[in-house]
Amino acid sequence: MYEPTHNSNEAVEEHINKPGRHVMFLSADWCGDCKAIKPFIQTIKDEITQTAEWFDADRDENIDVATKHNMRGIPSFVLFENGQEISRIGHGERLTPKEIVDWYHSTL
Repeated sequence: MYEPTHNSNEAVEEHINKPGRHVMFLSADWCGDCKAIKPFIQTIKDEITQTAEWFDADRDENIDVATKHNMRGIPSFVLFENGQEISRIGHGERLTPKEIVDWYHSTL
């Protein structure tokens, strides 16, 4: 099963501000919907990383970043391009892998 990489607030901000497209997976260990999607995350990540970089953030460990970017619901997938948020999906509702991949493809 997919295990997110733990990043500091500084590392998450560096990912957000890098040039190019970057998708952040925001989750938490205690989140039931996050646990439900984890078996599918590697497949989703493999699809997305064909055209974007991927990074993980934890809602509790990276609370400063989540607050700064008004990210409350988890799991969330947030697309940044050249430091700007382009789109996000997931505001605390359970998503299917197809919904997440379709969302990403709609941003291309």
